[in-house]
Amino acid sequence: SILNAREEVTDLQMIRGTRTVLDLVSGKWSVDVLYLLASGTRRYSEVFYEVGEISKKTLTQTLRALERDGLITRQVYAEVPPRVEYSLTPLGWSLTGPLMAMYEWAAEHTDDIEAARLSHGGELEPPRALRAA
Repeated sequence: SILNAREEVTDLQMIRGTRTVLDLVSGKWSVDVLYLLASGTRRYSEVFYEVGEISKKTLTQTLRALERDGLITRQVYAEVPPRVEYSLTPLGWSLTGPLMAMYEWAAEHTDDIEAARLSHGGELEPPRALRAA
């Protein structure tokens, strides 16, 4: 059963498994691209303009990494000019639940984190995603 399997998992296995997932989304723009593609297939130019402050080189590297890891798929159409579309794979879709859980945790605890930072003399610099555009 799932419960028995979880009881047999070691701390090291949990750490390695969690680190593997965090490594998948740790690229500066990976989460942005995954959330965008969760709302539908996009052409390269749409991803570029909708993600925002990203260079074409960085976007290309991000898309290639997500494709390499099996989270997104790249479809090239034989048209002139060539049309390229990106969408989530089933594996990418399976990551949207954990990403949403992380968002919900952040929404619930952002004030607590900011209060803790202030109480330790830290400056309040909002996360990149929460800064005014």
